[in-house]
Amino acid sequence: MEFFLENYFLIISLSAFLAGALNAIAGGGTFLTLPSLIFIGLPPVAANATSAAALLPGYLGAAFGYKEVLFSVEKKYLLKLLLVVMLSSILGAYLLVNTPNTVFLELTPWLLLVATLLFAVNPYLKNYLSHSQGNNGILHFIAITFVGGYGGYFNGGVGIAMLSALSLNKSNSIESMIAIKSILSFFLTLVSVFIFILNGLIVWWAALSMMLFSTLGGYMGSKFIQFLSPKVMRNVIITIGLLMTLIMFFSLNRIN
Repeated sequence: MEFFLENYFLIISLSAFLAGALNAIAGGGTFLTLPSLIFIGLPPVAANATSAAALLPGYLGAAFGYKEVLFSVEKKYLLKLLLVVMLSSILGAYLLVNTPNTVFLELTPWLLLVATLLFAVNPYLKNYLSHSQGNNGILHFIAITFVGGYGGYFNGGVGIAMLSALSLNKSNSIESMIAIKSILSFFLTLVSVFIFILNGLIVWWAALSMMLFSTLGGYMGSKFIQFLSPKVMRNVIITIGLLMTLIMFFSLNRIN
């Protein structure tokens, strides 16, 4: 038993570290922590809630790594985004609490694929919107609302979806988008984790052992990505999104 517990700790700790780094760059860390938690025997919904709690400090670590960029973001704009994602996250979390174990697993690869494709075509979408009449601010906040609800329901791929929504604001650079994504992901996950706690979904021995490693991974990932050019960062994000989508489709086929 001691041998298996030690190996379980190693598996979930390594997955938490890599997931924290991945979330700092683009998102998708849940696709590392969720399978590891299911592997050690947690039910899917409890594993998802526990994964969200485990990765929560990682988002904060990433946001701290981007603090210089965040200080340059307009405070009124950032507060609006925070309010929107926190309110919509409440709805998403309550939806998960009342969802059967298998339903969200069937949906997530499709949602991640859509989010990745939206991010990939976003430069063309922004170019189209820039030549259209009016301001795309309403579309931007509608997209943020949807992402907040999605993140409250299932945290996997929320970073990529968030980047897609943030890029609809023409004034956001890719560096500011990644920084804003980190702080928004932290607060929407904080809200959903609180709801999961109230419903007794989190397995604390696993969550607590993963938190330290996700925080370290998040901080190191945020520092690493800032050495890359915007073009390379975009390609990294798209590649991660496609890889995570393929992995999730493959995993679902194996389960079915």
